[in-house]
Amino acid sequence: MKINWKSFVLFFLLFAVLGYYREKFFVTLNHLMYIKYYGHGNEEHLDPFIHFFDYFEYNTLYYMKYPFTILSIILFGCLSFFAVRFILGTKKLWRWVVYSYLILLTLAGLSMVFGYIVNQRLQDDEYTLSRWLVGIIQSPIITIIIIASHQLLKQPDQENKY
Repeated sequence: MKINWKSFVLFFLLFAVLGYYREKFFVTLNHLMYIKYYGHGNEEHLDPFIHFFDYFEYNTLYYMKYPFTILSIILFGCLSFFAVRFILGTKKLWRWVVYSYLILLTLAGLSMVFGYIVNQRLQDDEYTLSRWLVGIIQSPIITIIIIASHQLLKQPDQENKY
């Protein structure tokens, strides 16, 4: 198996940049929500880009986080798909990226639904589990696992040749 090292470095940097800006956006948005909810806080630490959201109410900002999370998942999913494709030089493994994302999203959703049905709120361990699973989705972990396991997936074919 030949790994395209130029692609590997490029996608490593793309994951780092996407992860940095995703984190910066959500931390700043949460800070603005804190200020709106409690009516006080240090606005000096807010980045200028977040002032676009100054005119929205707290509840609107809270529910806007869901579409932004979905957008982030889509961006990381696309980046994972192309990273696996270009680093390994094959189109065959795209299914594993999709399956991984679907499984983790389903588990996260079931965890939130279970937490809401049992506890009538989304603030307990089920919510924490769901956020952790979505955190995996919004990282290069899936890509790293698929790239690392690629050789293991090819091993049965090679054993049959001998």
